[in-house]
Amino acid sequence: MSDANQSLALDGLEDARQALLALLEGMRRSLHLYTPHVDPRLYDDAQVIDTIRTRIVNQPRLQCYLLLPPAAEWQRDCPRLRQLSERLSSSFELRTPPREESLTRPELGQGMMVADEAGLLHLTDPRRFTGSYTAEGSASAREMMNFFKQVWDRSEPDIEMRRFRL
Repeated sequence: MSDANQSLALDGLEDARQALLALLEGMRRSLHLYTPHVDPRLYDDAQVIDTIRTRIVNQPRLQCYLLLPPAAEWQRDCPRLRQLSERLSSSFELRTPPREESLTRPELGQGMMVADEAGLLHLTDPRRFTGSYTAEGSASAREMMNFFKQVWDRSEPDIEMRRFRL
């Protein structure tokens, strides 16, 4: 992609995986991730997990803020993600959005990842891995960050993950 502000359409798992890897490789300070569906084909992918681990090791101040469904719904299918968040717990903060809110806000059916409050991977259909990716500086990334912060402020730490001090 020649212009970092251009949006790239995503159509399927491999497109989403490549976009997520590009987003992760470019992040320096933060990752804000929201998904209503933690699919292990994307979120427990060995290369994705290794990239997150490498970024955190190389950038010790990097923080990952994850808004996910309750851990009981995904931790068995995503052991790498769970283990990474346990081992690097000082870099991860995991919360669960209020259930009642997901019923009243249709945008909570979509997924999004924002790196450094600039790069955006937006999955309009997280089960089919369709959406768009913009490397940096999009107005959509700012809008998604505002949305993320609103939901984050009303979310709570996941009871199951508290056992692991997340």
